[in-house]
Amino acid sequence: MKILGIVATVILLLAVAYYAMPNPGKKAFQKEEIVMNGVSSWRIHTEISRNGKVLLSRTHVALCPDKERIMERGLDNYAEYVRLGDDIYYRKGNLKWVKGTPGSDLFTPFPTPRPCLTNPNEPSTNRPGGEEEIKQWIEEDTKDGRISRGEMQEFKGQKCQEWNVTRFTTQNRLGSYNACIRESDGLPVYWKSASENFGIYFEWDPEIRIQPPDMNASGMQLPEMP
Repeated sequence: MKILGIVATVILLLAVAYYAMPNPGKKAFQKEEIVMNGVSSWRIHTEISRNGKVLLSRTHVALCPDKERIMERGLDNYAEYVRLGDDIYYRKGNLKWVKGTPGSDLFTPFPTPRPCLTNPNEPSTNRPGGEEEIKQWIEEDTKDGRISRGEMQEFKGQKCQEWNVTRFTTQNRLGSYNACIRESDGLPVYWKSASENFGIYFEWDPEIRIQPPDMNASGMQLPEMP
């Protein structure tokens, strides 16, 4: 029994020592959250695919603090959303543009990171804002996730360090994804699920123009991704 007690004590001490050691993955995620404060524009592209075929894509561009445009395209439909301050415009499918607040069914119900804006369908003056949303994701993964170093990657000419993140979701399911973070400035290049069926790709401080839509535009004219 004494031997078992000694073994248990040693295991406990090793565990405490392990968790007391600085985790480079957590440090990278903490830096990622901080450097986003200096971003004034961004483009986020999200893709959902199956067997290599893209089923849905969403591109979200923004000029902080309160100009944004979202374009979502599925296999047989699309939706657009433009916000300029508290002025909101939207359209879905081949319908014409409408000025006002869209319904909750405008986009496919999955979240998009929003570094500097409020959630869709809410006035830009409402709180909490989208800045908290993306930072909350990072904070939760930093606090509760297990982060391990992967390989250095190159994606569209950008070199980044890949990190594997695993943690239990709010539904008590074990989730896993890979985050690739540029070592040059600490900003993410992509977040991808382990199966690579879901991916989020980032561009930081791109040149962007966001203007009110042409309210007389034909609904049959397919929009370009922003």
